[in-house]
Amino acid sequence: MDHAGRIKKLRQKVDALDIDALLVTNLTNVRYLTGFSGSNGQVLLTDERAHFFSDGRYAARAADLVEGAEVEIYSSRLVEVLGPRLAAEGCSKLGIESGTMTIAERDDLEEPLDDITLVPTKNLVESLRRVKDADEVSALREAIAVSDAAFSWLLTRLGPGRSEREVALDLEVWMRQHGADEISFEPIVGSGELSAHIHHSPSHRQVEKGDLVLLDFGSRKDGYCSDMSRTVVMGPASDRQREIYDLVLAAQAAGIEAVTEGADGVAVDAAARKVIEDAGYAENFGHGLGHGVGLDIHEAPRLHRISEDTLVAGDVVTVEPGVYLPVWGGVRIEDCVLVTEEGCDVLGSAPKEALIEL
Repeated sequence: MDHAGRIKKLRQKVDALDIDALLVTNLTNVRYLTGFSGSNGQVLLTDERAHFFSDGRYAARAADLVEGAEVEIYSSRLVEVLGPRLAAEGCSKLGIESGTMTIAERDDLEEPLDDITLVPTKNLVESLRRVKDADEVSALREAIAVSDAAFSWLLTRLGPGRSEREVALDLEVWMRQHGADEISFEPIVGSGELSAHIHHSPSHRQVEKGDLVLLDFGSRKDGYCSDMSRTVVMGPASDRQREIYDLVLAAQAAGIEAVTEGADGVAVDAAARKVIEDAGYAENFGHGLGHGVGLDIHEAPRLHRISEDTLVAGDVVTVEPGVYLPVWGGVRIEDCVLVTEEGCDVLGSAPKEALIEL
């Protein structure tokens, strides 16, 4: 990863603002800029230098991981080193990340830095993170490949009598054993009528013959997240199960076709949503079509009815329409899609061409 290049791009954004330095405290942004992963780390970006700060627990880890910034370890509190560093470099206006810094954290800085003006900034690093470079796309592909393989493996084990929690644990353990650094989020496994719960926490309910089973899960590789959904049925599918599945599959195809550089998030969402609305299920698609993925499982841009984003080459977004019918069940199909100058590239390859009957 080109951490020095990322810091250079961020400095260009900072130079355009009325601030002397930027303090990055969001840990995901710290990782993006320096490669450091841990529970405590900050980056101070000034006109000439980039400083990484942490406490003594991370001295060795920072020495191994941090790139593009000078490492400085403090004994107990960030302000021990931050104040003197700002003074040494003549900084009087310090930008802070208003989107993630709490009021308490701001107050903890403001009191000891009484001669420094704290200036809220928004999405400076996040705007850089949107567009994935070749290394990031490679990490995403690796994470997605693990998820694809996990789905294929799960199809050999999924059947009546197994609880949703057991299936979710199977997925997590298998992914960790087969290349994932960790999981992207707690897997969703919804069976029968519970498959209509858009964000369902796996329960003790046992999968039964005839159930739709909705699976939503992902893995991380080098920090980057995969996110996929598939829906299968236990035993022969009913006509209506096939009908709803084919409808969602057609909506996803329409959404993917609309993904291209220059398209806005509202239009892409509308392309998929129209397929579902025309079939009479407008009220049963109750979420946005998709979201960006990267170091966070949910990041910019959004594909939604209220999105303000326009797609650019290098964005990676999910396309995940669904139809959820209370009591009856639900279907969701989701893939990660890379926006290219020519259109888009679906990064996953897990089967979805027809409703899988187990």
